[in-house]
Amino acid sequence: MKKRGQEELVGFVVIVVLVAVIFLVLLAIFIRKPGVDSKQESIEIYQFLEGAMKHTSECAINYEPNYLEAGELIEKCYEGTQCLDGKDSCLVLNSTFVLLIDNSWKVGEQYPIKGYVFNSSYKGNETSEEILSLRKGSCSGSVRGSEYLIPAFPGMIVSTLRLCY
Repeated sequence: MKKRGQEELVGFVVIVVLVAVIFLVLLAIFIRKPGVDSKQESIEIYQFLEGAMKHTSECAINYEPNYLEAGELIEKCYEGTQCLDGKDSCLVLNSTFVLLIDNSWKVGEQYPIKGYVFNSSYKGNETSEEILSLRKGSCSGSVRGSEYLIPAFPGMIVSTLRLCY
């Protein structure tokens, strides 16, 4: 009678340990596997944004050939500055980023990247103002992206690019 109780107790402990191990394995799988709408930070996209901010635009403010880099152009667009040739700095900014993104990433239904969202906005202590927003394609699957910060006293300009798969 005594041995039978010990066997039942050992069986119970084995079942509890087995259930705990299965639970931990399932938990690890769900934590590691990104969901359909998950957003992953990407070093590749950050490096693209970093390089894009150094791209020379077609806008000069003070004198030609002192053309602004795209990062500087974002600031000038926020300030409402005109280029020397009379073009609006925001229109030049828009066309510059459309050209950069479209030439760097193949986007469309026939490609792995189904769409993108680029947004650049000024964020101050209590304010947030959109400077530029670009969208192309559809964003219904998983998303990879990154953001790039430009100091703009007293706040900062935050540019984000999200690629949708």
